[in-house]
This record gives sequence, C-alpha cells and structure tokens, in this order.
Amino acid sequence: MNGFSRIGSSKISLREVEKIVDRLEIFPSDNLTFCSSQSVTVAALQMQAKPYGSLAEYVVDMNLYIADAVNRRAQLICLPAYAGLLPMSFIPQFQAHAQRLTSTGEQDCPVDPQGLNDALSYLSDETFDAYFYTMSTLAAHHQVYIMAGSTLYFEESELCHRAFFFNGEGELAGYQDKIAEGPLELELQIPPETEVKLFETPMGPVSILIGSDAYNFECARIASRLGAKIILCPNAFLNEYTPVDSSLGPNMRAQENRMYAVQSSLVGETGLGFSLEGGGRIFAPNELLRHKNGVVAKTSGRHEPDIICISLDLDRLDAIGNPYTQDKNREFMQQYIDRLY
Repeated sequence: MNGFSRIGSSKISLREVEKIVDRLEIFPSDNLTFCSSQSVTVAALQMQAKPYGSLAEYVVDMNLYIADAVNRRAQLICLPAYAGLLPMSFIPQFQAHAQRLTSTGEQDCPVDPQGLNDALSYLSDETFDAYFYTMSTLAAHHQVYIMAGSTLYFEESELCHRAFFFNGEGELAGYQDKIAEGPLELELQIPPETEVKLFETPMGPVSILIGSDAYNFECARIASRLGAKIILCPNAFLNEYTPVDSSLGPNMRAQENRMYAVQSSLVGETGLGFSLEGGGRIFAPNELLRHKNGVVAKTSGRHEPDIICISLDLDRLDAIGNPYTQDKNREFMQQYIDRLY
C-alpha cells in the first residue's frame, strides 16, 4: 500500500479499485511536466456530501472531481476534511449504525461521538481502503499531486484524524494528523499531533493544516518557519459558517506569514440533522491583491460540487515586507520580534 501499512482486514482491494478506474479510460495529464515556483496551479474542491450506492459509484464521482481540476491544468488538488468518510455510506453495515450518528444535543458537536466511534469500529477498514486506494489510483492515472482531504479511522486500535498526500505516481508522499483538538476530537479522545510537517514538491514546499489547525497562529508560523509557501487547509464546517470563519482562519494565516492558503470544504445535507456550509477559498497576502480582502477566488458555497483553480507565483511572496517590522516604529518592533516569534 505505497509504504503505508495497516492492521485489519478489508473486503475492498486495490485491484478492485484499479479495475473500476481502468474502465474510465483516463489519459495521463502532462500538468507536472513543467513545474515552476512562478506558476503553481492549485485547485480547491467544494465537495458535496452525499450517499453512494456502491464502490464504483464512489470512484466514478471522485474521478469527476479530479478530472475537472486536471482539465483546468491543476498540478496540486486539495480535497476537504472528512472526504475519507464518504465511502462509508455504501458499506452494507452502514444503515445499521446511521441512526446512532445524530447528536442528542448534549455535545458541542452535531455528530454523536459514541455513535461515530462505534460505526468506525465496524466500518473503518472498508471505508478507509476504498478512500485510500481510490485517491492513490487517481493520482497515478492523472499524474498530479492530490492532498486527499482528511479522514477518521482506526490505526492499530487507535482512532486518528489524518490527511493524506499523494504524488503524481500515486505514491504516499506523507500524511499530517490534526494538531488542535476540536469538539469532535476531544469527544472521541483522538490524540493530537505534535508536529507540523513540510512536504517538498516539484512546485514548492507545502504544509497541511486540518480544520481548526488553520485557526491557530502557531501552526501556520511553524509551517512558515519550516519553509512552506502554501498551506493546504481541508475543512468541513460542522457548525454554522460565520463571517469570522471567512475573515480569520486561513485568510489571517496568509496575511501574517506571507504565504498562500488553500481551503477546500465539504458542503451539503448530511442526513444527520445538520448541513455543511462554507465552500472553498484561496487566500493570498493583501500586498498581492488589489481588493485587499485576502481572497483570490472562492467557490459558490452552495450545496453543490464546485471548484476553483488558480495559478500562484511563489516567488512574489519573497518581495513582501515583514508585517511585524515594516511599520514606522521599526526599532520598537525589532527589539521584541525575535523574542516573540
């Protein structure tokens, strides 16, 4: 499994996914043939949460998203948080657990943590393998980098929240676990990650900040210090999407650290008594934009599939002044800047 091992059995195999993908007659792209830091084409997907009736239906739909991005010349494609849970709906035992997923309202999270934990205990292997094999195979066939969003699954009897990153050969380039615990992670007792990772790509260095990780200054600052020019921010707003979510989070991290931020999002009706809102956005430092609101492009935010695909110039980031030392009282700021940051 591309150097990634798991414990547990599954009825879904890599060959089964490959047979479905082979029937799609995908032609490899040449999007990675020429890679330049002055023109990195990234795509943020707005994916619709919906049930799937079979593995084939899921694989075909995922290919439609990836193919759309590839046809727009995307080199790096960003999927949303919890994208890895979408295959769960076609697992035969899912309906027996679905009614227990709705929150009773006693928790901060709209999903019932115990019900989700129990469902994952039974369905994790098949759900994960359908997701992992599909993303790896599509990355290889389309020959692009795919940040496959995040998923919840059991790894060696421990539940984790993890995002996966595949290169243009379909190999696992790495993964990033969630750092800042949200209500769901706290309820499920998922251990937090203690490291922000840097992923080197032919287009430039990137880091991944899942969900609320991008709302923490420290996570993005560490990524910036490691050398990341782009942070990929898979998200899914389990509660109401507000103006604060739009103005803070990845947008603020882009301003503070002179970097680009790519936010993908899961939208639509979950069938569990709540809907997912928000949409995808690509952010840049205001110095690079005429309208000065940080937003380079955004999806519709409606309950439908959508995509934004933009070419980013990483070299332009180096010309931006440090926002913490470029004001008129530079001497005052400079004496504290190293101590603070």
